[in-house]
Amino acid sequence: MHGHSAVHTIPAHLKLLAILGFLLVVVSTPIEVWWAFPCYAAIVLSLMAAARLPAPLVARRMLIEVPFVVFALAMPVVGSPPRIEVLGLSLSEPGLWAGASVLAKATIGVLCSILLAATTPVRELLDGLTRLRVPAVLVQIAGFMVRYTTVVLDQMRRMRIARESRGFTARGPRQWRVIAAAAGALFVRAYERGERVYLAMLSRGFTGTMPTVQQMTHSHAPVAPAANGLPTPAMAATGPPRMPPASLIVERLAFAYPDGHQALFGVDLTIDRGERVALLGPNGAGKTTLVLHLNGILTAGHGTVTVAGLPVDRVNLPEIRRRVGIVFQDPDDQLFMPTVREDVAFGPANLGLRGEALQQRVTEALASVGMADFADRPPHHLSFGQRRRVAVATVLAMRPEILVLDEPSSNLDPASRRELAEILTEVDVTILMVTHDLPYALQLCPRAVVLSEGVIVADGATGDLLANPALMAAHRLELPFGFDPRIVAP
Repeated sequence: MHGHSAVHTIPAHLKLLAILGFLLVVVSTPIEVWWAFPCYAAIVLSLMAAARLPAPLVARRMLIEVPFVVFALAMPVVGSPPRIEVLGLSLSEPGLWAGASVLAKATIGVLCSILLAATTPVRELLDGLTRLRVPAVLVQIAGFMVRYTTVVLDQMRRMRIARESRGFTARGPRQWRVIAAAAGALFVRAYERGERVYLAMLSRGFTGTMPTVQQMTHSHAPVAPAANGLPTPAMAATGPPRMPPASLIVERLAFAYPDGHQALFGVDLTIDRGERVALLGPNGAGKTTLVLHLNGILTAGHGTVTVAGLPVDRVNLPEIRRRVGIVFQDPDDQLFMPTVREDVAFGPANLGLRGEALQQRVTEALASVGMADFADRPPHHLSFGQRRRVAVATVLAMRPEILVLDEPSSNLDPASRRELAEILTEVDVTILMVTHDLPYALQLCPRAVVLSEGVIVADGATGDLLANPALMAAHRLELPFGFDPRIVAP
């Protein structure tokens, strides 16, 4: 936003109502009443001046009107008779009036849109739509569009840079084929991202409906479950204390995809409470397939998965997805709400938390990753390392039994790697870390398992596995040049 004027402070729902009413008046005004349109434009420009919007900003954003200008200029040329001579050109008289109408009304509409966007944060706009009783699903769609427009634009920018770095310049029709191919690739990538976002939503308890902002802030909050999701001591039966069940038990797990590809061939894995375990293996080994079984996104073809004593099946899915928190590799797949606070609240809200209980859960999760001061920031305004930390917070807010991290160190600079490692060593939760970053696995995980061709082929101390050259070579695992796990203290 570009200032804090009186225009900025008007509630968003009132701005929306005022602009909608104003535009209805503009659209319904016949072009023959031509003197009204300069008056309408003067009203909008005076509000822009009151809001102290920079002229260059307004001019840049007015470029969106170019298609309307082209269309308006074409109407007198292609319009129907009668025709008149203007500067030696034969133009359609109805086309002139229609073109003038389109140009005047489109210009005023674009100016109103610029004024609204430049003086109202996105979060307030969405809240305003909700207060105006716009259907919740439409508000949620608008929020997704705003969030992922920035992601898609960034993808377009990187694709353009990649083309230009290889000598490509779009000079004419001969280059249109390349542009069309890039557009197709962008569409496919956007579709694939949509699938990953949906998986991230499912893993945090999404069941087809999303809680609204109002639901997240109402005070009728149920009592939060115990931190580990198990019965509290007051609920437990009297008698001698019992050992808690293992955080994860996978027995004889096999799975084949619908196309017939067999990804898992009988996986057995047990992880005790509080362990930090690295899941290693080459690409195509079945690591992602195994992870998606842990919280019921994929259903076992054969075998069982048990999380803290609870079988992973359809009946238990809501609790299973609370107990198993997955942090996906790309934080942009995991951060799909307009603000950090709402992203972290998404999972607990799907569990039924509201009001103070929900806000406390969000505050605690953000504080645990050092991001409490960024709660009201849009995710796309954060650095990659900050987004990774917020992605961890979105899962910690559900108080999981197991924290599953998919390539947590990818694309992080050394300082961000260290900060994330400090966070992961401090959280009191079982960790399963899927990674190709073998030094990071040695640093964080005392134990490692190697998955290769759908079966676990090794399980032991991380340092011992990494120091076994025959095992490493057999399963396409390689250490960085000069790294010796035998002399590096984790």
